[in-house]
Amino acid sequence: MILKRRARRDGALSRVPRRVSDFTTTLSMTSDPSTSAVPDGANGDDAAMRELEARTKAHDDALSRQRPGRTEVLKMCSWNVQLLPGVCSGQGGRRRDLDARAIKLAENILRVSRVNAIDVLCLQEVWTPRSLSTLCEALRQEFPFIFMPNAHSGLFVASKYSIVCSHFSPFPAAKGMERIFFTKGVCTTFLRLTSPETRTRVAVVMNTHLQSDYWSCGRATRLKQLQHIKQTMQRAVRECRGNGYDIDRIILAGDLNIVAGGDEYRQAMAVFPSSIDLMAPPRDLSSSWRAKILADIDEDRIEATDWSFRYTFPVATWRHVWCPCFGSSRYVDAQPRAMIDYILDLTPMIRAGVPPHRKHVDSGYVHHQMCRDAKGEALSDHYPICCCSSVFHFNDREYTS
Repeated sequence: MILKRRARRDGALSRVPRRVSDFTTTLSMTSDPSTSAVPDGANGDDAAMRELEARTKAHDDALSRQRPGRTEVLKMCSWNVQLLPGVCSGQGGRRRDLDARAIKLAENILRVSRVNAIDVLCLQEVWTPRSLSTLCEALRQEFPFIFMPNAHSGLFVASKYSIVCSHFSPFPAAKGMERIFFTKGVCTTFLRLTSPETRTRVAVVMNTHLQSDYWSCGRATRLKQLQHIKQTMQRAVRECRGNGYDIDRIILAGDLNIVAGGDEYRQAMAVFPSSIDLMAPPRDLSSSWRAKILADIDEDRIEATDWSFRYTFPVATWRHVWCPCFGSSRYVDAQPRAMIDYILDLTPMIRAGVPPHRKHVDSGYVHHQMCRDAKGEALSDHYPICCCSSVFHFNDREYTS
């Protein structure tokens, strides 16, 4: 209540989050140096607190003037960058190799962002502190707001929109070495799409990396993790409604380790009924499994859907060279044979009026050039994917069930 009274006195009530925890999270997850740290004595010094609020509001105002007041399309990019130290199979090289590759990754992301205007970037497998620092330093010129969970999750979210609040939820279900060495989960980021003077309208972006099949079959574990993501999404919806935020859209991005088009894919889409797979082939009239059934589409036609032009894995495998006289360590090209990276639009699950037949036709694509350096060598074992999330304002009535 103290924060609210002070904000009302300064005429900036709309800038202050509804809860003290939201205020703290917003500031701590911002990568811009002018708002990333709380001044000394901010907890007890009114002058320092007012200065912090003024700097934050000025930064948001400057960013909001560059963005439209009513955003109908949000461009997303998701990429598993394999910044995992080690020279064995499934790892990305020594730490100095990761440092050099992180710089090239940031350069390519910035180059594509400036051309294609990527709004939100979701990365997976950013494991080392040095890689995180390199990416933050390079990307903040285009993505001033960055969220990195305080856990060994490998998740990284960078946005051109200001962050209202963010949180990380670890998976209760995990198995094998991934349960021992990593803390996999889903991070939820609330992005403000409107200017500070208007009612807060947010996009809920969820970034995740599910159990892999590297050690053993993880299909049952992945299903449990998807159920946890659904529960996390429902909590995010309740949190937005409790704080008076308008939900513009809900997006799930990441490496799901689920091969597109198979039985497990259908099970995954059934967890999120009416959701829209933005990477589905354009000849599919609807991307959700439930909508396919309602549309009475023949099952043989579904099984025959061609996903090959959107394969994202494996792009290459890391080859470590122990003796420099035999060359340098690098990625050796492989033949992609599966699509396991996704961007799902979950908005139809909570909002009526987004008909399945109005899916984002051909909105998703694999960005092959972003995954190559100047020499044409691969920068990861995954291709990045880019999608446009559109909002159709036919009916803003929310589901009550």
